[in-house]
Amino acid sequence: MSALGVISTHDVRPREKLGLWQDSLWQLCGRLRSETQTDGSFGGKIEYATIGDVRIAKLTASRHRVVRTPSYARRDNDGFLKVALQLRGSSCFEQKGRQVVLSSDEWSIYDTTQPYTVTVPQDTEMLVVMVPRDNISTQRFHLEDLMVRKFPGRVGMGRLAYQFMISAFDEIPIITPEAEWEIAGAISHLIRLTMLDASEVQNEVSLRDVLRDRIKAYIGSHLRVPELSLDRIAEAMNCTKRYIHKVFQPEGTSVSESILRARLNRRRADLRNPARSRNSITDIAYSWGFNNPAHFSKAFKDEFKVSPRFFRMDAQLGIGSPQKPAKKKLGAEARLLKLRAGQISSYS
Repeated sequence: MSALGVISTHDVRPREKLGLWQDSLWQLCGRLRSETQTDGSFGGKIEYATIGDVRIAKLTASRHRVVRTPSYARRDNDGFLKVALQLRGSSCFEQKGRQVVLSSDEWSIYDTTQPYTVTVPQDTEMLVVMVPRDNISTQRFHLEDLMVRKFPGRVGMGRLAYQFMISAFDEIPIITPEAEWEIAGAISHLIRLTMLDASEVQNEVSLRDVLRDRIKAYIGSHLRVPELSLDRIAEAMNCTKRYIHKVFQPEGTSVSESILRARLNRRRADLRNPARSRNSITDIAYSWGFNNPAHFSKAFKDEFKVSPRFFRMDAQLGIGSPQKPAKKKLGAEARLLKLRAGQISSYS
């Protein structure tokens, strides 16, 4: 089952609240400058978890502001898109000259590789979902055109995506490791469909585009099957291998390469996940369809320029993780030590 971590300023001394909040956001969401009231009245709570390759957190907080500066964006480029679902109150998002104000039952998406500002003028509750950019990007729409745009959470595809992400968060305690990646894939797929709908190109989608999406979904749900291959996919899709090659041409990669890359990305996530720390590297490789540990290690090193063993050591020790602001508070630091003992290292 997935573990849900909790951080709260409730029992923190007033002068330590900002330090805890800033350090927590820094670790969970990347490098951010946090600004809150100076009178110590600020209060905030974060509930967070990882589902597959998706990071998800519910934030409840009083008035505050966070800024992703150009310097932070350059130094902490992890390739995530950040989806903000407004559950209560309102928030203002600004990026690249665009601005959107979200009210309850509305959501938006912005790019963590670019500077941005989020202003919360009153008590708020929001769900933040961080999805790898590659999971959403497609040649069927211009991703940049859909950043910092308001999507409805009550009608259409926007409603389906909004409600599914909320439901996924609510069910975190009972989500099994086997189901994590399917749920993460469904979240990415629903976001992509909403953006397709908003870009008004859904009626122009060709049969090849539809089949390519079906193939990707099939690959994602069968990565643990060692026998997953082009032959098996062709049989499942009821078409020839030659046609599948033709369908995948716009991707600039073969089906076999797509399968290998997807498996390696899942392996990397498991090696970084503290919940999998008791599983050997070989066991993790076998669990994702690799039946040759030597082949897995070589492919991993070719893809990520580091061996699986060193990558796991790096993740466990926190080497290369973002440095926190120099100014620390003793109480906040003690709580961060507890935080790091849990899932926080999976975000490093």
